[in-house]
Amino acid sequence: MENTKILIIGTGAWGTALAISLHNAGKNVALWGRRKEHVEKLCADRESTYLPGITIPETLSITNDVAEIAIAKLLLWTAPVQQSRELIECLSTHMPQDCPIVVCSKGLELQTQKPISEIFKESLPNSVGMLSGPNFADEIAKDLPAASTLAFKDLELAKNISYVLRHKAFRVYAYDDVIGVELAGALKNVIAIAAGIVMGKNFGQNCLATLITRANVEISRIICALGGERDTTQTLAGIGDLMLTCSSEKSRNTSLGISLAHGLSLEEILNTRKNITEGVPTTKVAFELAGKHKIHAPIICAVYDILYAKKPIDDVLEELFSTQHDRELE
Repeated sequence: MENTKILIIGTGAWGTALAISLHNAGKNVALWGRRKEHVEKLCADRESTYLPGITIPETLSITNDVAEIAIAKLLLWTAPVQQSRELIECLSTHMPQDCPIVVCSKGLELQTQKPISEIFKESLPNSVGMLSGPNFADEIAKDLPAASTLAFKDLELAKNISYVLRHKAFRVYAYDDVIGVELAGALKNVIAIAAGIVMGKNFGQNCLATLITRANVEISRIICALGGERDTTQTLAGIGDLMLTCSSEKSRNTSLGISLAHGLSLEEILNTRKNITEGVPTTKVAFELAGKHKIHAPIICAVYDILYAKKPIDDVLEELFSTQHDRELE
């Protein structure tokens, strides 16, 4: 698959960063956007509002032409999860059926509780995989060293595509648990909101480490209940992504939690943001999944109580801290 024609769908921070990184590594890549006016602005300015201060190379192709989709040999999907179903329906007739699709977006559809791979399968026969790991977009765009997990049901396909995507600054490891990787990538955004609350309340590093560890157990329970593998929580897509997102204010979800802890309402925070904070809709889905499968997930439930039940943060934290099992991993 050398010199494979790669097309990245979505001109947000992550899609743009991946395009820059792959282009700088000499890959045959182009960036595709749905909104013509936004694409034209990117072409003219060579800088994205989602990645301020980072220059897009003049030689990187940015397009709105659907004909580019038809000739792609590998599609990377970075469109926001909650907008993906509509976009998939619009573009499905242009997607070659022998073209593998790599989902790079993290989240679960609010209405159906499904990951994007399942949405693709409803309308397309393509092989669909998932790329996920501890990757902040700005660092990827700057070619700082990073790594990620690439999961396809067909492990050999995952290996082949990993060779296409990897380069000196970006390692890609093949894996075969697609649902586990998708769930880990989505659910860590919920935990990141909790991590932000811990930071905003100045509860300390001990508390943050405890939160991340206990949350990883909750994520593993949901992964297993939905047919994934427990070991997935130990991958770059699992504990790697969870640790990064929960330990840095650069995370949109963590920063949202910090703002909540400082007394701002959810509405006030979201109204000031350009980028989508996927942890908010995913919290509702995660809470519903935990209830449906009778999974003990107190951290996820606590975040739901704060965001959706509108319970006071201090009351939720008091209840969370006052409940404990005698044995770990229960």
